[in-house]
Amino acid sequence: MDEKALFAKIESLEKEVRRLQYAADAVDIQNLMSRYIFYMENGKIGEVWDDLWTHTNPDVRVEIMDSGAYLGQEHVKRVWDTMARRVDTDGNPVKKGATMSNTNTDRAFLLLMLTISSPLIEVSEDGTHAWGQWHIFGPHTNRVFDPETSTKKDTAFWIAGKYDNEFVKENGEWKILKLHPICWLRTPYHKSFLECPDCRRTPAPYWPPDEPATIHSFNPDEGNNPDKWGPFPHEHIVHK
Repeated sequence: MDEKALFAKIESLEKEVRRLQYAADAVDIQNLMSRYIFYMENGKIGEVWDDLWTHTNPDVRVEIMDSGAYLGQEHVKRVWDTMARRVDTDGNPVKKGATMSNTNTDRAFLLLMLTISSPLIEVSEDGTHAWGQWHIFGPHTNRVFDPETSTKKDTAFWIAGKYDNEFVKENGEWKILKLHPICWLRTPYHKSFLECPDCRRTPAPYWPPDEPATIHSFNPDEGNNPDKWGPFPHEHIVHK
């Protein structure tokens, strides 16, 4: 094999290695999101922060639907600690078994099913940063506002939307950097999403958030609003 052919072969092998590494990274990120879903559906909220987030990167961010955004290690950790009932909304430790005003009571019959699909994952050229989108769909139950009685009651409803997340690789392992579930529909199972596109607001884990809430809910009376559907892929990582 002459020198030119040898270099061509090396270049081809290097390209194949990059392609295989990209595929491996995409699978790892998909599995990371699947572990996140498992923790959320099984009420293991504290483990989301403990196991899945970067604990060193200062650019962490979480914005759970319309609860407002929280930035930085201290604030993002407190979001998960509050939702896991490790601390109350004032940051004080919570006794085991206690309930909190901004979470479900033991009578809410909570069902949380988060089915994610159509993964779109992009990995940076240096393999240390990634971005991903997934659609969300699933049945839920929660205590929500009933406009007919002006009270809150346990309600079964459908949820639909998407995740728009970012990830970083630390010591060979992918971690969540930014998490943003976007909600388009929260519709009671017995109503059309034209009748009731959004029956619930996601409460802020504690007050105030670092950035105000953003509403992405579908509105049948609203004109075309592409901003509600989340950013386009090319606005994130651009490959050379």
